[in-house]
Parts: sequence; C-alpha cells; structure tokens
Amino acid sequence: MSQTSELAVDPAQDTSSHSASAISLENEALVWSLAPTEAFEPAPIDINVSRATQIELQPLRWNKYDTLPASVKLTNTGETVILSARWDGEGPSLEGGALDGRYLFSQAHFHWGRTALDGSEHTIDGYRLPLELHVIHFAERFGDQDAALAVPGGVLCLVYMFNLKSKSNRFIAPVVQALEKIALPETHTKLAPFALLDLFHPYSGEYFLYWGCTRNGAQVAPMLWMVSRTQEPLDFRQLKQFNRLLDRRMRPRYLHRPSEVAPAPGRHLFHVNPRTPMAVSTLMIEPPAKFAKSRWIVDSQPVDWSSPDACRRYVRLVRERLAEKLEHDDGVECPEHESSSESWRNSHVG
Repeated sequence: MSQTSELAVDPAQDTSSHSASAISLENEALVWSLAPTEAFEPAPIDINVSRATQIELQPLRWNKYDTLPASVKLTNTGETVILSARWDGEGPSLEGGALDGRYLFSQAHFHWGRTALDGSEHTIDGYRLPLELHVIHFAERFGDQDAALAVPGGVLCLVYMFNLKSKSNRFIAPVVQALEKIALPETHTKLAPFALLDLFHPYSGEYFLYWGCTRNGAQVAPMLWMVSRTQEPLDFRQLKQFNRLLDRRMRPRYLHRPSEVAPAPGRHLFHVNPRTPMAVSTLMIEPPAKFAKSRWIVDSQPVDWSSPDACRRYVRLVRERLAEKLEHDDGVECPEHESSSESWRNSHVG
C-alpha cells in the first residue's frame, strides 16, 4: 500500500478543519520545503508506486498546447534528438499543481537504448522501457532557461514512457520519418507544424513527482520531475529508427545509462491525485485521450496488470517476442556496434 504523509489528507474525508484547496496549499508547501535538499539528489530514479507518498494537489493547467506552431525543428545533437518549435504569438505553458507560477515550453528530447529493453533513463519497478521523452519547461519569472537552470524549481521536466505495441503510432510517425534526414550529428530538419499534444498527452492528476538533478560536467541542473502514469505507444520498427542516429564519433548513439537509483531513506517520491489508495501498478495501460476516436492498439498479452509483478512478466514476454523477431527478420535486428562511451549525463536540457 502506498504511504500517506501527515499533510496528504484525503479531501473527501476532511469535513472539519481543512477544505480541499487548503489541503492542496499545504501539500504544495510540503513539496517546496524539500527543494533546498532533494533537488540536488541524483536523477533519474526508479519509479515504484509502493514507495510513493500519496498527496492531493490542484489540477495542472495546460495552456495553448493545442496551438499550431509556426515552425518545428528536429535536431540530432550527437547526444540526443531535440524537438524545438516557434510560435508567432504566445507559446505553450503549464500552471497549477505544485508549480510556482507559469512554466514555459522550451524543448523536448528523447532517450533510447541499444535494444528495446534498455531505452529509458527512469526505471519502472526496476525495469527500463523502450523509449523515454523529456518535455522541458522553465519558470517564466526567470526570463530564460539559462538563468533558471541553477535554481531549484527553475526548470521542470515532464517525463513520458513509451511501450511497444504491434501497430505503429501515427502521432509520432512524423518525427520517426524525419530521423533518416538527421542521421549525422549536428544536423537538423524542419517538420510540418503540428500541435505538440500529438506527440504526448496532457494530464491534470495521477502522476509521479519528485526533486532531482542532472549533471553535465561541473554544471548541476536541479529540476522538478513529473512522470506520467499513462504510456505512449510505438512499434518495433519505429523504435529502431532511433538506433540509426550517429553520435559525434560517427557511431550509433546509445545513451550510457545511469546506475539504478531508488529514493534513499527520507527522500520523497509523490503519487499525485491517486484514483485509489490501493494502487498496485506503477504505470497504467489506459490509452491517452487522443486515441479515443480510433481503435486502441491492444495486444493479446496474458498479463494481469493489477498484479504487483505485471511489469516483470510483461518484460519477459517482450524479450521472447524480440528473440523471435531477431531469429526471423534480420531487417529489424538491433545494431551490434559498440555503445558510445560518452556519459549519459551529457544528454542536456538546453
């Protein structure tokens, strides 16, 4: 069962001393009281719902994320793939929850691995997923991202996990198709403008939140991290397009992964606005709302997702399926080149 802090009171049960808004403000204060210390703890970490403290916060407010940008650019930096965009008017921003004011969209970038079993930077119940997307924001009060990077809470990272499905994801298809144009490092290409919510999805409640920092040499970037419980899909061939990208040494770019990091005793991982106090599955398999008008990509997998070992069983099934693919289809085989020795921490936020 998930833990509950003294400040994380269920509004439905509080009929005397607190209103729902008062509880939210108390929990917001709790989150920010941890910033001076926990924002400098290492990230990413292992996300496990059984270790998370349940709290209630105000819903997140997604502003202008459905607005079509004037231009969209995809860049192979030699370390990651960055998606940036420009708007003629006001761009997307995020407010609410535990956020201190408004946070402006900066860029989004991907993390992948040598195989479908080691792509994500965060681990889920100790296991890695095929692909991870980071959507970077900075606090408007700082004026620009460089000024915000050094201050706890100046930068916000939204985290989205991707899982493998048997059919391709049409929403990520424009990005995947453009990867062949930026195979070489320090190259970029323009994409036809699309709303950013085609690539990922908004959420107002039910997510994980924690403080942590990334390091790039002497630069330390303390950030607030929000991890969506709902996954995005893609198929095996879409995933393998990322493995064709080259780093600055002209070798296939695989991010050198960090060691497993679970929240140390006393460090907080929050499960925000949980639907139930008895959650046993860290991630949900419900589709994002954008798939509502199309048939959801459902694979026949004999996995009981309500069981605590669901992720472990799913990974085993994926391993078996990948082994079959590698045996019968050389065209989708994972490249066997040596992994780049550059540090995982060089995947930057700027």
